[in-house]
Amino acid sequence: MERTRFQKILEIVASITGVVALFITAIGYPQIGFVVALFASILYATYGYLTKQYGIMVSSLIYGVVEVVGIIRWVFLGDNHG
Repeated sequence: MERTRFQKILEIVASITGVVALFITAIGYPQIGFVVALFASILYATYGYLTKQYGIMVSSLIYGVVEVVGIIRWVFLGDNHG
């Protein structure tokens, strides 16, 4: 299946956003990193839906749940030690 220009750009933006989220988390700002990663998961889920790659969509939604748990633990509960 040929992807549209928008789908190609969406894939690139989602990938870059995911890598930036990992970097932000790795340098010691997990509160921000989890939020950025959640945004990346939303972009990936959208990409999976638009390209009919439902495996990508479902795995992105699962990662999104993990990121929401991380946001709750790090931002709202103040869990700074894993």
